[in-house]
Amino acid sequence: MRVFDTYRIEFDLIRRLRKSGFRAPIVAVANTLAESARLHILEAGVDDLIVGAPSYEETFLRIQNHIRRNRGFQDSSLSVGNIEVNMNAKKVFVGAREVAVTKKEYQIIELLALRKGCVLSKEAILDHLYGGLDEPNAKIIDVFICKIRKKLLAADGQDVLVTNWGRGYMMADQRPQNMVQTVTAPGIQARIKTTASLAVA
Repeated sequence: MRVFDTYRIEFDLIRRLRKSGFRAPIVAVANTLAESARLHILEAGVDDLIVGAPSYEETFLRIQNHIRRNRGFQDSSLSVGNIEVNMNAKKVFVGAREVAVTKKEYQIIELLALRKGCVLSKEAILDHLYGGLDEPNAKIIDVFICKIRKKLLAADGQDVLVTNWGRGYMMADQRPQNMVQTVTAPGIQARIKTTASLAVA
């Protein structure tokens, strides 16, 4: 949230958000701000106040750290199976081995790791990648997931990516027992059903 020298509007907005039960982190940013104004903004309920002109990278990391802690993650690294996601370095590892991924592939891995065990729709992942601007067809997410899975498996990573047919994708430490598995035969691709809708793409 951008805060200006005439901070009263922002102050009232923050107070209303907190009184309404809004629990997401609020980070206020200002070019310059008198000490009295800083104290009022902090008193209103912001989680952090950035004054001055820090780099984009510093601002991004500080906001990301607040989001991570708000979701119950204290460490900068996330683990799913034997795969580790280092959110500060923006890198993915299997054991000590780094897995080379593109920026978009990393963003998908981090997003799914932060919401481990939760199914995210293709549209939600697409919005995370492109922010609603010049978004390609949602089928591009299938392509990204396929490439990510191949890279993780090639590095001896566990197959932690799970497809929920018709709903989206998720990451899980262990695969559900009942799922739909994709099997490829010469010239034929078929799905072998068990008792649930979860699947391996």
